[in-house]
Amino acid sequence: MKGLKMVVLPVKDWEKARKWYTEKLGFEPVYEAPDDRWGEYTLDEDSGATIGLWGLPEGYNVVRGDGLKNIAPQPYIQVDDLEATVDELTKRGIQFEQVLSEEEFRTARILDPEGHVLYLYEYARE
Repeated sequence: MKGLKMVVLPVKDWEKARKWYTEKLGFEPVYEAPDDRWGEYTLDEDSGATIGLWGLPEGYNVVRGDGLKNIAPQPYIQVDDLEATVDELTKRGIQFEQVLSEEEFRTARILDPEGHVLYLYEYARE
């Protein structure tokens, strides 16, 4: 095994999700197939890690977690400076549900337009 390559998030409104991830969070497209409602996006092409957005066919449902008691996959996106990132994304219209500081790391929880829980995190500074 080489490592984790992609986390796929099923979405009902592919175009809205695509715009949110690229325009609000700054993900770059690696591959897009709009006719198939599919795309892969990355924050750092050198890392090889991507988020896949899969536009669900009619009749399919998205299963979501709330990050508390109803658990679904929850991507964690590492940042260098959580406070600065939260400030920048707030200016872009992102609303944060929670910012949490622990001894070893800090996180900020957001929801994408489809209701998927995502976390931004940084390791504790020395």
